Amino acid sequence: MPVNRSGQPAAEKRAQLASAARSMFLTQGYEATSMNQIAKEAHVTPNTIYWYFKDKDELLIAVLSDLMQEDLMAYAKEAEHTSPVDQLVWLVGRLRKVSTLISTVHSRMRESDSINAWHDHFHAVFEHLLTSKVTTPWSAEQQAAEIRVLTFTLEGLVSHEVNPAATRLTCEALVSRWINAAAFK
Repeated sequence: MPVNRSGQPAAEKRAQLASAARSMFLTQGYEATSMNQIAKEAHVTPNTIYWYFKDKDELLIAVLSDLMQEDLMAYAKEAEHTSPVDQLVWLVGRLRKVSTLISTVHSRMRESDSINAWHDHFHAVFEHLLTSKVTTPWSAEQQAAEIRVLTFTLEGLVSHEVNPAATRLTCEALVSRWINAAAFK
């Protein structure tokens, strides 16, 4: 594996840069954060970032991918001990912590093929996670429509900062909708 001038492995340096970007993106927002600020936060020269990331979008994808991996591992632990409603409430809470990045993805995906591809991958992972937990009598088309209803509702709960009681009621309604036609595992 290639190393940088300091002898640090490339994967380690990429992780260091992504960590600095993550901190800046979450506190300042993607648009307000410059590559120079990220370099300063990571204690490297601005050109160093471009040895590891093609552009700011690629750096954002690294941050998003790290967050998704962390969330998938945390979800696996959470799902073992909680009801489907609690799983959805947990997911909304987890996504609210990164809602600024979700907004960034939705605004950037029209301008960036790589962000759009990451977004599609994220939805595919989420949909697989959901369909692996549910057996339905629906056709593939109906199931895809129901997944969109669930996904868009959860995105709405995240982006509109719905209060905890209303979030729980909404998640209960979503699960009830599925239970009426399916069997949650």
